[in-house]
Amino acid sequence: MEGHKKSTTQTKKSRKIIGHVLFLLFGIGTWLNLNGIWIELPLLIPRLSEGWGLSPQLGMASNIANIGPVIIALIRHIIGESSAYEVPSICVIYIVGITVPIILSFTWFKQVYIFGTNRSLYLLVLGFFLALVNCTSSVTYLPFVNRFDPKWLNIYFAGESLSSLLPAILGLLQGVGRSDCIPSLTNPSILIEKTYPPRFSIEVYLFCLSVLMCVSFIAFLLLWKTQPKIDKPVKNPEPVQETLLEEITKVEVAHTNEEIKIEVVNTNEEKFTKQTIAYLAIILWTSILLIGCIPSINSFSLNPYGAATFHYVIIMCQCCYPLVSFISTQYPKLFTVTTVRIIIATSLGTLAFIYIMMTAFLSPCSPFVDEAYGKYIVAIMWIFVYLIFYYERVALGNYMNSTSGHRGLFWYGLLTQAGAFTGAVLIFALNAYGIFKERSFCGKYNCS
Repeated sequence: MEGHKKSTTQTKKSRKIIGHVLFLLFGIGTWLNLNGIWIELPLLIPRLSEGWGLSPQLGMASNIANIGPVIIALIRHIIGESSAYEVPSICVIYIVGITVPIILSFTWFKQVYIFGTNRSLYLLVLGFFLALVNCTSSVTYLPFVNRFDPKWLNIYFAGESLSSLLPAILGLLQGVGRSDCIPSLTNPSILIEKTYPPRFSIEVYLFCLSVLMCVSFIAFLLLWKTQPKIDKPVKNPEPVQETLLEEITKVEVAHTNEEIKIEVVNTNEEKFTKQTIAYLAIILWTSILLIGCIPSINSFSLNPYGAATFHYVIIMCQCCYPLVSFISTQYPKLFTVTTVRIIIATSLGTLAFIYIMMTAFLSPCSPFVDEAYGKYIVAIMWIFVYLIFYYERVALGNYMNSTSGHRGLFWYGLLTQAGAFTGAVLIFALNAYGIFKERSFCGKYNCS
């Protein structure tokens, strides 16, 4: 008997470990490719004709991809509450996510002459398709996770955070290369920038992303086929009398008079309260800033402080989500949602964003750009924004899961993408009007 119990305990422990690994690897497939493209921007910008304007253009192209969640929303509306769309959609996401980086590795540098100038059409179009599958993951992956025990949600979020961390680690290993100012061959009095290659090429980096997506796809298939799912209550659109009977949770019989006392408790977790709607509005706002605006202005905000600052701040920001997710698993009470916490976090994050926006708007003479401490201030602001808004993302994600279930997680993902699109459109429009200016690496500016 003792041997049997020991064997059963070991089996349960093994299944738990396997579950952790599978949910982590599954979460990696969410934003891996798009995060990887953003990390490569410091290497792409000097080599492509768009220059610093590549960030808002790529941001716009990637956020047009929010048509994906709209399509999923229409499918969900047509088929009702069924979750039949989830698995086929996720399979398509993985197929595109695996093949497109490989294609991009052969075409990212190609230019097409359109409207009087060379444009990185291959990069923008293929970047759109990568963003399309990543954006669609927001409204398919989370509802799929909702099929399983709620304890796996934080593990999934940790895996989602690895979709930022792993490209960041690759970026650190790759390096940004070195830049020097050398005299021009035609006019030695004019200095021009010369860049040196990183440790390994952009092509190798993209191939690594494809391999990681393959691993995540295998984990998804194993989750789908092997992990136990939980039964969700089925809604019954019948008359009120039958609905009341379904909501009965306690029946007490009074033996003295043989009457049956019925206590009715509403256990419908799909309803949205006013507080839930307010939190959804905050998800929309923070998504506008964090996912829509900030990536689109990263070159104008960070490049004035140097290519190395640009490269390593982007990488450190990608590490913020894993850090927040790890803290949430170790200290879950810190992520208990209260109105005061959410208001404070949103306010502080918004103030830090305003400083970041100011550094982009004032380029080439960004705040403290010629001071040694200027790059540290802007780096702290960027990291702080990512930490505070990712804190809200994890906290509100758990809140939606526990209070509103499948419906809450769906709207959580949909509003995330709506915010991302809104922010990207705003920055693209400002850049089109010439609001943001570049700063030459070898130029001299009077910013006093």
